[in-house]
Amino acid sequence: MKVLTHGVSVTYGDAAPALNDISVSLGGQEQVALIGPSGSGKSTLLRVLSMAQAPSGGSLQVDGENPWQLRTARLQRLRSRIHLCPQSASLPARQRVALAVLSGLLPTRSMLFALRSLISPARPDIDLAHGLLARLDVEQHLWRPVETLSGGQRQRVAIARAMAADAQILFADEPLSALDPSNAESCLVTLCRHSETRRQALVCSLHQVELARAHLQRVIGLRHGRVLFDCPAAELSDSMVDDLYRGHEAEIRA
Repeated sequence: MKVLTHGVSVTYGDAAPALNDISVSLGGQEQVALIGPSGSGKSTLLRVLSMAQAPSGGSLQVDGENPWQLRTARLQRLRSRIHLCPQSASLPARQRVALAVLSGLLPTRSMLFALRSLISPARPDIDLAHGLLARLDVEQHLWRPVETLSGGQRQRVAIARAMAADAQILFADEPLSALDPSNAESCLVTLCRHSETRRQALVCSLHQVELARAHLQRVIGLRHGRVLFDCPAAELSDSMVDDLYRGHEAEIRA
């Protein structure tokens, strides 16, 4: 699956552009980090790339098609091939953790599966949810309501839901923001290994620059809604990071 943007911009009213002249190409099984200070446009770019938001200007192509020119049914089929894990995970408070994880399967499953999952999930589906949660060290919460979890636990459940999705590209917006450094690295490693095994592309926005360098293949740096650099992680230098976060040094977390 290939996603291309050319000269994409996003504006909200009379405010400065959230994105300005963004041209990027994503595809194959790449593992990509979006880094940059708060307000640089990372979340907006993820929403555009994942077809959750139409750009104000420029063009977006997904496998050679402009999604915003497609009929609703075709657009939904295209969207079913990606999964967006937002920063504030939209997990229903009273939903059991197992069902929250299995909801990642819904875009590619039948209505019968959705109804059965709400009433009595099949054993293989329960085993799938348990296995994914175990990889993130939260399997003990399988049948607890989401509302009883801490912020970090909820974030790991959201990651498990993304891993359950039968998607060709996983987009994750600050998936480590509520985790301590040790859990953050462990979860990122798990997510990267999962996407590699499933032959999925992975695109994450991160503040943890050193984790991006260590575990992702490519790094795109955004500042003031523009791409400051786009390079292999091995070529990301300290001076490039300093320029990117100039005036926002406190946001860089190892």
